[in-house]
Amino acid sequence: MTRVPRIVAVVDSDSYLKWAAATLTQLNIGSPTTYENQIVIARSPIAPSAAQIDAATLGTPWHGKELPVLTPRGIGRMLRDTTPDAMLLAATGPVVEWVADMALELPVPPVLLSGIPGMALPARRKGLNFRKRIHAWIVHSHRERTEYQALLDDQLQECRLVLSRLPFLPQATLGGDEQVSLSQLVFTTQAKVPASRHQREQILKALHDVSRNHPEVNVVVKVRAFSGEQQTHNEKFAYDVLWQDLCASDESLHPSAVTFAGGALSDFLTPGTAHVTVSSTAAFESLALGLPTAIISDFGVNERLLNAVFLDSGCVLSLEEISDLTFPVPPPVWQQQNYLHDDASELPGALAALLAQRANGDLVQAPRDMSRKARQRILRSIARCAVPPRAMDTWRGTRAALRRRPVKV
Repeated sequence: MTRVPRIVAVVDSDSYLKWAAATLTQLNIGSPTTYENQIVIARSPIAPSAAQIDAATLGTPWHGKELPVLTPRGIGRMLRDTTPDAMLLAATGPVVEWVADMALELPVPPVLLSGIPGMALPARRKGLNFRKRIHAWIVHSHRERTEYQALLDDQLQECRLVLSRLPFLPQATLGGDEQVSLSQLVFTTQAKVPASRHQREQILKALHDVSRNHPEVNVVVKVRAFSGEQQTHNEKFAYDVLWQDLCASDESLHPSAVTFAGGALSDFLTPGTAHVTVSSTAAFESLALGLPTAIISDFGVNERLLNAVFLDSGCVLSLEEISDLTFPVPPPVWQQQNYLHDDASELPGALAALLAQRANGDLVQAPRDMSRKARQRILRSIARCAVPPRAMDTWRGTRAALRRRPVKV
């Protein structure tokens, strides 16, 4: 009897969990080989909450199931006990780095896959540097492949780039019926952009105006995390808290004009919905469904804001233009190059080939970075995941307080 190949995914945040669960689900659907899949969460300050886990795993075999949360020591023990054939390192770069080192120390190392859970543009050297020991990098657009291949060639780094459509994008045709009346406007937030409090307040006030000028349209702010919840990137100014502060200081604002909601984005991308964001992979989810979609231009469209990919899309609108509720459709050439391609996934074939190399003893293992700088970086990352988050917060607070104390001379 042939043994079923085993894939273990290690995740460390809500966005990576969503990507890993969807990627493994699609892999089993699109591959002639059936895989035994497991997902574990690396304990860290950005580990997803119960509500985030529920939303991230919706529509996958892991929905409603308890996922183990493991320390670095627990992950090492799990690797020795389960001896996976392949691993999906669906985590931030520092975690990928030390998990890869652990995995490649096994008597028969697994195939290592990794990737970014959304738009991975612009391609950055830092992301590749953390993933020097992986065998395959999953990219999600032709443009990503071109940019990452150029970086790999420049760094003389060996890594197979595997093209696969973003696993949670619906298979649908762009260009929905423009005659459908809008009944809902959804704004999806991003933790990193825009960064300033004032810019975020501008968005909230503009959404308030849409609600007041179009009472037939329900305005919803779809958050990745409510205040107090963690996510992949820390959010300095949470929109729900900002809205409460704004309404408390400005009597002209009506608190009920804008509502806030969490959960799975798919629950909100329904017919009659328009979608607005500053920079988000979520824009491609709505575009794939043919829903009206806009990228806010008021704060810039560039690589620094991680939204340069939309420059030629025709979807870039100002807050004032968005209030008209008129949304263009991006051209087909742009769609094909940027995440909305219709190419078959290369992941099933690439994984099968790498597993065959492993079985034949031909799988090339990249050498470990033994430099002092790399060792210190890995130890810091392991410590971040080994120490309970509350203890880490206490330590950081104490360290910050000590630094602020005046020095007596």
